[in-house]
Amino acid sequence: MRRCLAIVWVLASGWVSAEAVQPTERPVAAVHARAETPPVRASDAMNAALLALKQNDFAALQEALDEDRDLGEIAAEWDERAEHAKQRRAEVLEQDPTARDMAELVDDTMQDTWSKLLSDKGVDALVAEWQPALADTASKRIMEFNLGFAALLTGIASDQKLNVDQVQQLTRLMYAVQDWTGRVDFADETRLRQAVTAIAQLARGTRLKRFDDVETLRFEEAAIHGDELIRTVKRVLAAYDIDADAILNSVRIEEHDAVGDHAVLRMQGRVFGVELTHEQPMRYFQGHWMDADSAADVERWSVEADEAAGQAAAAATIAEPEIEQ
Repeated sequence: MRRCLAIVWVLASGWVSAEAVQPTERPVAAVHARAETPPVRASDAMNAALLALKQNDFAALQEALDEDRDLGEIAAEWDERAEHAKQRRAEVLEQDPTARDMAELVDDTMQDTWSKLLSDKGVDALVAEWQPALADTASKRIMEFNLGFAALLTGIASDQKLNVDQVQQLTRLMYAVQDWTGRVDFADETRLRQAVTAIAQLARGTRLKRFDDVETLRFEEAAIHGDELIRTVKRVLAAYDIDADAILNSVRIEEHDAVGDHAVLRMQGRVFGVELTHEQPMRYFQGHWMDADSAADVERWSVEADEAAGQAAAAATIAEPEIEQ
């Protein structure tokens, strides 16, 4: 919940966020692959997450993102973390009763922003503070995007991993994004005020005075505010002419060509009016569905780990008689 709120603030303040890429990590121990019978379809978890986002259901989203556990387990772990956070806060205050008051005086950007969100006057201050930075950042990023537009299209066209349809889709999408950046005035104070007001409503709805207290919310409370958090993200995007619900409603995720622990995940959607289709080979591996390339990497690393362990054991066996002599 705390991380999600921070993400909303990043969106509102206009800082550019890069898409997160999660690399496949080498296993710490050898993984012995074996064919598994999937208890669920490759599309189930993603469709559950999609439905949760459509319905603004924070609890269902947590369950979809953690497909190995039920909601009761997730809630229990969440509440345990919240209790530990409360205990840490109590210990700090016990050692120094003025700790909270002192913390109020610390130049903490997040807390300062949170405090301003709780009043109309504070919202006015945030708009005045963020508008020049947003306008400047957006102007620079759009200029960089336009200057590199031709090279971007060339890169898409020459990507050997893309087929003809994918090249055409991505090319149309880039033109649509360029149209959007030229159509939306990111320096418009009215748009920014609309976004900040939405975030302020979320902050006030928590009835919390300090941002740090977000981590002490029990799951039941966090889920209620989490529902509003999803709505708030959509309102912030709407302020800049992005209809999140329209995009979500256009998405279709289906499993195809399922054979044993392999399947193909077909995803379709419409972004900025451009129809997009992507097919991803999947494999049920180590108890959950993952993209087939990542599964192959983990399997290959496991073989390499086994071979290295075998060579080390053989070397140790040869060395033992020499040591004894």
